[in-house]
Amino acid sequence: MEPTHFIDFEASGIAPDSYPIEVAVVYPGGEYQTLIQPARYWDHWSYDAQDMHQITREQLILEGTPPLAVAKEMNQLFDGKILCSDNPADCYWLDVLYEAAGIDPTFEVKPIESFVGREAASEILRRLPLRKGHRALQDARSFSVAVTSYFQI
Repeated sequence: MEPTHFIDFEASGIAPDSYPIEVAVVYPGGEYQTLIQPARYWDHWSYDAQDMHQITREQLILEGTPPLAVAKEMNQLFDGKILCSDNPADCYWLDVLYEAAGIDPTFEVKPIESFVGREAASEILRRLPLRKGHRALQDARSFSVAVTSYFQI
């Protein structure tokens, strides 16, 4: 099955108490992107991650959307869909987001391997451009292009 919806999360770090700070989805006919306001108990912060994403914790507090609002909006937009990720960690970030929101997702997130197998997934991931910074929408767009071009061969 060829995936049509591509998701990417950025996070506050890679420690166990890290949390999602941005999410983006590229799908037929549109894109969704938002910064995520930290839940009250999300207090881990990595300045290495901040340098990579160019997003500050203060920016998330001021400009981010609360986890419940993000979760409700994503449920409305992606109800019943399967969103494809380039990294299994995105499944974890989705769980962290929805746990903070206190609701369940009405869609699934699956890594690319579950669509095409490990070998093909490796080939697709090799096609991703190397970039210094990481932002969710840019990463989701690049992943969408890599997967789409793989299926056109």
